Amino acid sequence: MRSISFVAAFVAVLGAGFGSALAQTAAPTPADAGHGHGSHAETTKHPASAPTRQPSLRIVAPGNDARVGPDVVLEFETTADLAKMTMGSAPVGVHLHPDIDGSALMPALADLKRVGKNRYRYAFELPAAPGPHVLSVYWSDASHKTLESTRNSVSVTVLPKTAATAKP
Repeated sequence: MRSISFVAAFVAVLGAGFGSALAQTAAPTPADAGHGHGSHAETTKHPASAPTRQPSLRIVAPGNDARVGPDVVLEFETTADLAKMTMGSAPVGVHLHPDIDGSALMPALADLKRVGKNRYRYAFELPAAPGPHVLSVYWSDASHKTLESTRNSVSVTVLPKTAATAKP
């Protein structure tokens, strides 16, 4: 008898209100306006479900205020299982974003080179223009909303190719 009433209640929830309850849960709040990479339509289709605490994420190189060549390489350390937290993993939930001057990229695991325990290297595809730049690495949720508490950034100065390759 108990199992029949439980099943009946479960079916009633599914049939009557589950869709509207999900829509209410997924709707963005005014505080979300203007944040993240996705549109509001994307946010409502795929509500974010990021765990409260994310794996550590720290830039190892280059150091803050470093002078680098135009072929920028970012080395970072994380305790995350990147096979589950990079593009191409299924399903895509919280995932890695390297960033240069606010242009976020979404690498697949194959784009990262493992260089030690919990340490990875990512080479930006295009050369950076000479001058000051900000490099960041952070986690984003399934709707590409930046999880700001995970952001780690350094400022670098990119030297022109001739200055960067000149021998002392």
